[in-house]
Amino acid sequence: MQHSPSGAVRQDAWVINVQSLPKSRNLIACPFARPRGNFRDNTQHVWKSPRRAASQGAEEISMQRRERTAWAAVALITLAGAMASAQVGKLPPALPLIREELGFGLVAGGFVLSVFNVLGMSIAVLVGGLAERIGRARMVGFGFASIMAGSALGALAPDIAVLMASRLVEGVGFVAITVALPYAMVAASAPRDQGMVLGIWSIYHPTGMAATMLLAPVALQSVGWRGLWWIIAALVPLVAWAVLRQMRRLELPPPSQTPFLTLAREAMGVRGLQWVALVFFAYAFQWVTLMAWLPTFLTESVGADLAFAALMTALVVLINVPGCLFGGALVRRGFRPGPMILTGTGIMALCTLGIFLPGPPVGVRLALCLVFSFWGGLVPPALFTSVPRFAPSIRHVSAGNGMLMQGSALGQFIGAPLVAAAVAIGGGNWVWALVPMLAFCVLTALGGLMLGRQPAPSGP
Repeated sequence: MQHSPSGAVRQDAWVINVQSLPKSRNLIACPFARPRGNFRDNTQHVWKSPRRAASQGAEEISMQRRERTAWAAVALITLAGAMASAQVGKLPPALPLIREELGFGLVAGGFVLSVFNVLGMSIAVLVGGLAERIGRARMVGFGFASIMAGSALGALAPDIAVLMASRLVEGVGFVAITVALPYAMVAASAPRDQGMVLGIWSIYHPTGMAATMLLAPVALQSVGWRGLWWIIAALVPLVAWAVLRQMRRLELPPPSQTPFLTLAREAMGVRGLQWVALVFFAYAFQWVTLMAWLPTFLTESVGADLAFAALMTALVVLINVPGCLFGGALVRRGFRPGPMILTGTGIMALCTLGIFLPGPPVGVRLALCLVFSFWGGLVPPALFTSVPRFAPSIRHVSAGNGMLMQGSALGQFIGAPLVAAAVAIGGGNWVWALVPMLAFCVLTALGGLMLGRQPAPSGP
């Protein structure tokens, strides 16, 4: 062990400057660090186990050596995630037109919304392990190819069966992209910026959804919903080329020799990652379900026209972006995930009551939707930055992100049809949506409480 001229302790050419980390036990800014002994501010340590050095060595060193964050790569990777999420955002504003043309009801519409997540809720963690095995760039390329094929198939769909099949194909691409890219975000960031960068990554979903929802009314009026599907299919290769070119410059480590099933199994056995997946499951149920049904709620219950409903839904989704950035800033300042999750879900629960209870005027309900979405933005950064904190090694990060996405996909899958069924049981009265929505608010809060109590694992 040697001392560098700056006084940092050096071992195997891997240096961590503790002074650059936030004053928090979570060590989010350098999420792969595992503290030993007592942590004291303004002290420099090196944390590395000999066994982990043998298995991880070069890739950890290369990631820790980055002195400056590659912000261009961060922007392009986030854009790629937004393109994947555009497949989620394009459907809600177009759903009334699709239902009219293809002839299916409200509950069937709920399954069209949620079938996108079938494979995500069942194999996302395996896809994460496979991304480590075959290489993340290959997985991202496969994901974009799937999205392009699914969007083209949907544009040609003659009935609901083909439309649902196209949504399944798009869902495969979405999972492949979103489990592989967070690792690239970490690789593009300096240790001091990793918490903020993962907070930025969390905006990919609302950004992609909102952008599509804002453009959808114009496209639907000019080229119809099938034309919108073709436009998105044409844009996908451009984004894929740009992000894959940027990923090659990051010098990501080569594919792992560890079987991907082993990586997935080991990640699934980590209690902290289990709580992360549970919280994202319950959170996604609330947030995505409200965004998915908001155009229908505004047109059927409030009497708004389709263009206004699509515009307001896009604004509600978009306000989640500054909420996520605010959450990322809190993470960088050392705020813990548990309190952030409890605060966000508590405000979401209060807003849900005001949105669906009879009485409040339309303006108040829309304002509550905006508050719901903004403060809900505290939850994703808390969860995305928790994955590397609980991952047994950096080789498990993609599988851990797969667990997170698997929880999210399950929440989205059951959310839309369950809320639709509750409204149908109530005779079309949207106040019945409160039953499942508030139940999952409680589940989110309980999961956040348990996650906050879960210690980070010790190094081997």
